[in-house]
Amino acid sequence: MNAGENGADYISFGPAGASALGDGTRAELDLFDWWSQMIEIPVVAEGALDQDIIRTLSPMTDFFAIGEEIWRTEDPVAALKALTDAMQG
Repeated sequence: MNAGENGADYISFGPAGASALGDGTRAELDLFDWWSQMIEIPVVAEGALDQDIIRTLSPMTDFFAIGEEIWRTEDPVAALKALTDAMQG
């Protein structure tokens, strides 16, 4: 909330999925849900995204920061399509 009060254009929470980064703590579904209902600043989900996580978070997330999820695959275009298809429900 402090970032928003200081002019942030968006806020990002993550990792949304299981990740070896940091201490293993995940940004939980309740956080995205609360933010989307209470705060006007757009929310971004990032980190260890997969189709299930994207499908679950789509109704309460404005954007997804997709990176390694597609670039670590043999076919980044197909991986991106699978993730963007999941955004449709």
